[in-house]
Amino acid sequence: MVNKEKIPIIKQIEDNYIKKTKYINNIIDNNKKYKIDFFKSGKNKLLGILYNNKLLIAGNYNFYGIYQINTNLWIWASSIPGVDLKHVQNINKIKNLSHLFENYNDPQANFYYQLLTQDVLLISNDTMLEWINKLLVYLSDDIYHFNPINSEQNIQFINISSIKEKYI
Repeated sequence: MVNKEKIPIIKQIEDNYIKKTKYINNIIDNNKKYKIDFFKSGKNKLLGILYNNKLLIAGNYNFYGIYQINTNLWIWASSIPGVDLKHVQNINKIKNLSHLFENYNDPQANFYYQLLTQDVLLISNDTMLEWINKLLVYLSDDIYHFNPINSEQNIQFINISSIKEKYI
């Protein structure tokens, strides 16, 4: 009989995601459609979350990558020309954690290992996109993820890392 119990690191990722989801749900309603916008505040570029054109929260953010819907490819932001160096450095720190997943014979752990060791990865189902969000929130210790669609119809993977202002 196969042991169906989750491996410890996967359980930690899932538990962390549940905790972070509860936290963000106390701030915003995850069932509503929000607009994501970026603006300058002093020297910092912040992420703003708006509802009905009203700013609800603003904070620091991390940009991790995109999922190209038409090609089914995940692309790390570090492979996209012009991405801010702070995001590239943050991605490199996260990708250096691939060793956490290298000794498991588990589909999710194998996916995480491949994700962290490749610049581009073929995504075969929507569950993998959920796994990416959960992993990035866990490894970065960011507050939560957002997946807006950009002008080229790619899904962006952006996490809010700290909340600077609340207008709720």
